[in-house]
Amino acid sequence: MSSFLEFLLLAAFFTSYLWKGIFFATGVLMAGSVLVLALSYWRTRKLKPLPLAVTILALVLGGATLLLHDPAFIKWKFSVVEWLFGSVFLATNFMRQTLIERMLGAQVKLPVVAWKRLNLMWAGFFLLLGSVNVYVLYHFDTADWVKFKVWWSTGAMLVFVLLQAFYMSRHMDMGKA
Repeated sequence: MSSFLEFLLLAAFFTSYLWKGIFFATGVLMAGSVLVLALSYWRTRKLKPLPLAVTILALVLGGATLLLHDPAFIKWKFSVVEWLFGSVFLATNFMRQTLIERMLGAQVKLPVVAWKRLNLMWAGFFLLLGSVNVYVLYHFDTADWVKFKVWWSTGAMLVFVLLQAFYMSRHMDMGKA
């Protein structure tokens, strides 16, 4: 459900950008982030740290974008969020159980070394994606940045997930006796 709501928020951002521009889209993103967080809280009765941090970043950087009329702030949000995700994945690699194992371990059985590598791949992916965003932010105009944010980064995520599924399938115990 959370991923679906985040996809709807991305679609709302893109649609509102096409309709009224980056500043209107920033307001939609800010309001939508609060709505997604509120719906998540309503369902679970918990405020999870990462969605809360993402919402705070949307409000702070979105607010700076609107107040200073400078879209660079909202563009930076994507990098900060990706780096935050990457850092969390990286930090859990030094714990007994990695974040990716906590997320998927009930459904998939992998050797510890495979979980560690998978977790590092996710960390690297998020850190790289945040860094590529900075490059796009400073070397392309806002219209190209929005295309990158909506289409390229989403496509990169889908390809990465498929590659991860292939990696996992190579390391899964398929009932060997």
